[in-house]
Amino acid sequence: MSSESHEKFEFLLLDGFSNMVLASALEPLRDVKMRAMFASLDWEVTTLDGLTVTSSSKLKLSPDRRFDPDQTKGTLVIVAGYSVREQVNRELVSLIRVASRNARRVLALDTASWLLAEAGILDGHSATIHWQELDAFEEAFPNVDVSNARFVRSGPFMTCGGASTALEMVLELIQDTFGPAAAFDASSMFLFDPARQKDQQRGAAWLRDRGSPKLLNALNIIAENVEHPLTTFELAERVSLSERTLNRAFAQELGMTTGKYYKLYRLQHARYLAQETRLSTEQIALRCGFSCASALGRSFTKEFGRPISTFRS
Repeated sequence: MSSESHEKFEFLLLDGFSNMVLASALEPLRDVKMRAMFASLDWEVTTLDGLTVTSSSKLKLSPDRRFDPDQTKGTLVIVAGYSVREQVNRELVSLIRVASRNARRVLALDTASWLLAEAGILDGHSATIHWQELDAFEEAFPNVDVSNARFVRSGPFMTCGGASTALEMVLELIQDTFGPAAAFDASSMFLFDPARQKDQQRGAAWLRDRGSPKLLNALNIIAENVEHPLTTFELAERVSLSERTLNRAFAQELGMTTGKYYKLYRLQHARYLAQETRLSTEQIALRCGFSCASALGRSFTKEFGRPISTFRS
């Protein structure tokens, strides 16, 4: 993704939406915005009437504005809940139809696929829905190729069921839009479990079918060696590759050299420590593999365009 590109996300919430589903889709984007070096994105929350919306657990959320399909751009994320069938009416279907034409892509979470199908825009497409609605969904919409997959991508539409599948779907979207490095960081943040990471394909292993095993192993080693960074040669030795081959793998799969990624990873960690802790800049520098605060400061300002002090909470 170009550093000049900007991704806009609109979350349309319907009454009865699941807090877990919303968080599973939104929080990885927040992580990307906070940590990814080459990602520019923003989001807003809308409701049909511009008023407070109530989740399935009775939590109330105030939107940024009223839903207006003429303002829909970028990625439209529709989050519906248990009462979606009762909420369907001619006006809503018309709004969804217009918004889907204006959007670059549409994500339907939980039961929101029902709305898209009612609007007729899933005809000829593959789609899924919350498992409790699968049979009724298939019976109601014979022109939709209904799948029981965890999530489905078909043309500009991405559909999924519950919270865990929403997270998986958004992580894949992050990889496609912002690159494997951003997806790796986000998946590590929300799926990290040291005891089960390897078996459950979590952290860097989440990218197993999207990146070479040697590269994924290198990403794990980098994450484990922030305070005392390895040289590129040492890292290559650890994964049984030549330094040249490792650099080529990083360039092809992450769009940057090994050294560039390693440095950015350490700077990302430094930014996190500046934002979330009271450590001094000198302490942060040492924890992130820099010889002193001034060395960190120079590198940080060069990459971020402003000093690390500006990220202090």
